[in-house]
Amino acid sequence: MFQTALNTLGNILYMDSNVRLNSSDIVKCLSPKSGILTWPTRHAISSLTHPKMYEYFHVSAESFFFLPLIRASHIVIRNTKEIREKVMLPWVQCALTRDCICPIGAQSAGCRFNKKPQYRYSGCHAYDASALNIVLGLHFNFDDTCYIHQERETYFNQIQPEEITEEYLMITRQNNATESNLRNIISTER
Repeated sequence: MFQTALNTLGNILYMDSNVRLNSSDIVKCLSPKSGILTWPTRHAISSLTHPKMYEYFHVSAESFFFLPLIRASHIVIRNTKEIREKVMLPWVQCALTRDCICPIGAQSAGCRFNKKPQYRYSGCHAYDASALNIVLGLHFNFDDTCYIHQERETYFNQIQPEEITEEYLMITRQNNATESNLRNIISTER
């Protein structure tokens, strides 16, 4: 999906369906120098990545103990040769390889974040987000400043499922009202 959009558009701002922009200032972030811009979580990559995924990439989990896990829910990507070959391709290859994206024993529930130290595996795997995090760490030689937004401003809000339903119903009502008004205008013109 990402690569198809990149091929068509050049740059993309991807957001999950439950993410909304809260500022037009995002414009200054839409053409990242490194080709990709992400926003961090408070977790280390290693805390939400199944240990077997590292084996696929021939790297140790220890390399990722102090790299922040990025949010795959909103990303800015530029279509450059480097990003296509060094980020998108290995990410997609992992996603299409069951042993990489979903190692035996991986699960997304039952996280235990009370483990010390915090970078220890929590028991939860972030699947595609984990793969992207490993690829970015490797590509940028473990320098997260190359791909993680460094300012405090986030530009994004995450909304709850009930808010999505409410938003959808409001849009549907507006569309129905517009259609009804349009029908009334057309019928009075006849």
